[in-house]
Amino acid sequence: MIRRDRSERNAGTRPGPNLLDMTPVREVEWEEDESGVVTLVRSRPRVRGPRSMGRWVSFMLAPPRIRLDEVGSFAWLRMSGSIDVGDLATLVREEFGDRVEPVNQRLGHLVRLLKRERFVSYVEPKGIPTRP
Repeated sequence: MIRRDRSERNAGTRPGPNLLDMTPVREVEWEEDESGVVTLVRSRPRVRGPRSMGRWVSFMLAPPRIRLDEVGSFAWLRMSGSIDVGDLATLVREEFGDRVEPVNQRLGHLVRLLKRERFVSYVEPKGIPTRP
């Protein structure tokens, strides 16, 4: 079996929008405890027909509540749709200093993970929501 290098596999693809320019917006319920730690509450999927059963099974297997750490909670509380990821990275760097370096990569990973799990959605710089 021949394996291709990642650069070859992605050579013909078009680059997507810059994540640092995207603005995350919270999409799920959440709770904050007295110490400032945020817990995300996964909502039940709306099941309509056999195609949605995969989402239902995924919901049943996943934990219903997800507790964020100190840095994730700080970032989550500022994901209100008014600040982009680049500015959020600057705020995280100012708050936590060298503990979070490389902050762009760590925050980018968090935001992509939250997007994949449908906890946030992106708003493009022009204010047009992106595809789900």
